[in-house]
Amino acid sequence: MVDSEEEFVPEEEEEMGPSVVKKLREKLQKAVEEKQEYLEGWQRARADFANFKKEEASMHVDREQRITANLTEAIIPTLDSFEMALGSASFKSADPQWQKGISALYQGLVGSLAQVGIKQFSPKGEVFDPHKHEALREVATEDAALEHTIETVERSGYSIGERIIRPAQVSVYAHTAA
Repeated sequence: MVDSEEEFVPEEEEEMGPSVVKKLREKLQKAVEEKQEYLEGWQRARADFANFKKEEASMHVDREQRITANLTEAIIPTLDSFEMALGSASFKSADPQWQKGISALYQGLVGSLAQVGIKQFSPKGEVFDPHKHEALREVATEDAALEHTIETVERSGYSIGERIIRPAQVSVYAHTAA
């Protein structure tokens, strides 16, 4: 068994002289250190590139959502006009075939937006959420269970993913003691 303090030196190295061996060992040590430095640098660069790719993909999705949201903001007034027309007395008294055609146009437009990820929401009966809803007025109620729930939707809201394009405009119940 070889003692761990003892170092094996081949005969050729003994003949070269201790100074040459020492220089070779120093060069070897330096080469090992450089190799480690290069390896760590390569690993950092690889991790940085992976992070860059993830960030770029995220930015691409965000950019797409912003473009879609901008287009939707331009279309929303038309959808609002459809909703007002569909709820009007003159629409309800119009020819049933005409009503059916106008309703189909409205549903087609909403369906087209849904295909690109735009969700329309009309939160009647839901609990009021200031991030998704804009309260236009409070409606008094004696029923405590209705406190902070949405009574009516004045204008629908629109979202893409978690991003709200336009909050729904609503009337909210407010509990009053009897």
